[in-house]
Amino acid sequence: MISPIGGNNIELLLQSYRVLEERPIRELESRKEAIDNRIQLFNQLKTKLNTLQSLVKDLGYSGSTSIWGRKAATSSDESIVTVSATSSAVATSHTIFVSQLAKADQVVSNQYTATGTDISSTLGAGTFTFNVTVNGTTKQVSVDIQSGDDNQTVLENIVTAVNNTTDIGIQASIVKDSSSTVRLVFTSKETGQDYEMSLADVSGSLLSTIGMNDSVKMSGTSGGYVYDSTELNAIVLIDGITVTSNSNTIEDAIEGLTITLHKRQESTEAPVTINVTNDVEAIKGKIEDFINAYNEVMDFIQSNTAVNTTTYERSTFSGDFSVMQLRLQLRQEIAEPVDGLPSGYPTILSEIGISTDRDGKLSISDSDKLEDMIRNNLEQVEALFNSSDGYSGRLDSILEEMTSGEGVIESRKDVLSSQINRINNRIELLQKQIDRKMEYYRDQFSRLQAAYAMYTAQFNYVSSVVQAGFFIPG
Repeated sequence: MISPIGGNNIELLLQSYRVLEERPIRELESRKEAIDNRIQLFNQLKTKLNTLQSLVKDLGYSGSTSIWGRKAATSSDESIVTVSATSSAVATSHTIFVSQLAKADQVVSNQYTATGTDISSTLGAGTFTFNVTVNGTTKQVSVDIQSGDDNQTVLENIVTAVNNTTDIGIQASIVKDSSSTVRLVFTSKETGQDYEMSLADVSGSLLSTIGMNDSVKMSGTSGGYVYDSTELNAIVLIDGITVTSNSNTIEDAIEGLTITLHKRQESTEAPVTINVTNDVEAIKGKIEDFINAYNEVMDFIQSNTAVNTTTYERSTFSGDFSVMQLRLQLRQEIAEPVDGLPSGYPTILSEIGISTDRDGKLSISDSDKLEDMIRNNLEQVEALFNSSDGYSGRLDSILEEMTSGEGVIESRKDVLSSQINRINNRIELLQKQIDRKMEYYRDQFSRLQAAYAMYTAQFNYVSSVVQAGFFIPG
């Protein structure tokens, strides 16, 4: 007698069958994962090579805008003068004596009791206007005064009106010079004589009444200007030459230098010395970046081409000629002396303090020597990298062959991507075949179930008839 197979049991059987049938697919998936890992490893290699190539190119440039043209400037007393340099600066020394710092022009009002009404009582209520001229630009300001306004209110209204005027060139404020008195202050937004302000009443006599007079020097409680015109510019002696400036930051006196003045010197003080040199720190730092990037490439290739001597397990790039050849080429080019340099110039890296170990990795073995060469013989260090046979040109050619759009790495990735596409197509085909078989067997099981149900019904019917025919009454 045929035993029934339930629907759940059928699905369990079919799933077990699918697991067996999908074994080739799982093998293909494993192969695809290995290929994809290889592609990702090529991407990592390319990233490291691009970093190295960028640094190689930086060291291969020449001229004032290159790393070799970088300059550094120092001050013998940074409390008085600080300085920064661009590549156009000349490596030399300068003396600077600060006779006078640049100042912003200021005009102050008479002193007033804050709660008094002197101003409004004198002028009366109304709208008062005045002009402010700074560096050739004139702006008009209007101020409303109400009858009975106290002095502080009037001055505050002036402050608001001035500070709300666009591009006026001055800033207004109130100074409380005692517990009960206040004064109005106008201050130019820029330092120097070119930004000296000129004030003039237009309608009414507000400014003249409160003592805001740019023609009279302030004295005691009376208003007027704070600094004479001759006090507004910075005055310095650079190498004995008098230089004046509106600003305490002087950018055009010495080409390539920005000089910032911080403190006026007394006549008995010695000048500050400014030294401009090759930027040893920046240049050495760029060389260190190159060494680190080079070593990262060498480590990466070595670790991914190695074979475990115990288990004989191969790394991803083991046996990959192009990758192994790259490491060999880099080592050869770094070890090969540079040709065509003038007599007495270093021709190998060890002569400037950079050594190579047994694995082909670089290191700065004599930091003092490298710094001294950069400081005093920069053109010789530069020639090692950017001459016609220099290391930069050599390495760049090798790296370009590997990293360009049609280079070795992209070509290898294209081949690997094609393999993945073929595997995907094969997986899709096998999956469809398995799906069709699953549907076929599911249909066959359904037919068997239907046949079993019909057989069961017939069997039960026959059994009932037979039992009825042999029935013997009691």
